[in-house]
Amino acid sequence: MTIPLTRKLYRRSFDDGWLDILVGLGLALIGLAWLADQVVIGALVPAVLTPFWTIGRRALVDPRLASPQFGTAQQAETRRALTGWVIVGAGIGLTELAFLFFVNRGGSGLSGFGDLVVGMPVMLVGLGLFAGLILGARRFVAYAVFAIALGLTGASVGVAQPGLLILLSGGVVLACGIALLVRFLAHHPGAGDGDDV
Repeated sequence: MTIPLTRKLYRRSFDDGWLDILVGLGLALIGLAWLADQVVIGALVPAVLTPFWTIGRRALVDPRLASPQFGTAQQAETRRALTGWVIVGAGIGLTELAFLFFVNRGGSGLSGFGDLVVGMPVMLVGLGLFAGLILGARRFVAYAVFAIALGLTGASVGVAQPGLLILLSGGVVLACGIALLVRFLAHHPGAGDGDDV
């Protein structure tokens, strides 16, 4: 069992914005792939971006702020949480694909669902963004609420492309991540970045 101080330190280790940048960039690229009718290519984006987590942390974060070494209990808790995140994400993705397949096959006899279809992908993305809570990144609640609201709004005003809504959602997360990273770099200059004290 982890102690409250460890949990707080763990949550703070994601405050640099790098996670937000990768998630936002991933969503933006997926949205662009949808807009280009290349949904399959969009599905590859998470796998392509995953290695950049470590690369970015080592290049931008670790030189400025030593990464804490968490104990066995926190590491086990993180593994369980991330496994749950992957399972939930896979479930959301499969639900989305099944729903879109059903609608595209002419199963849209469900009254009222025709207009909602365009907003479904970004609303499911919004549900997936809640998983940021697993890491203690509470700002992901705001991202999730924004994505769900964007999906509902897009469906109500008649947006024709789900990819556009995913792109907008990713753009907001990416912009927030860049702002967080700029603030982090300003508060934690690396060697040669600031005046010697």
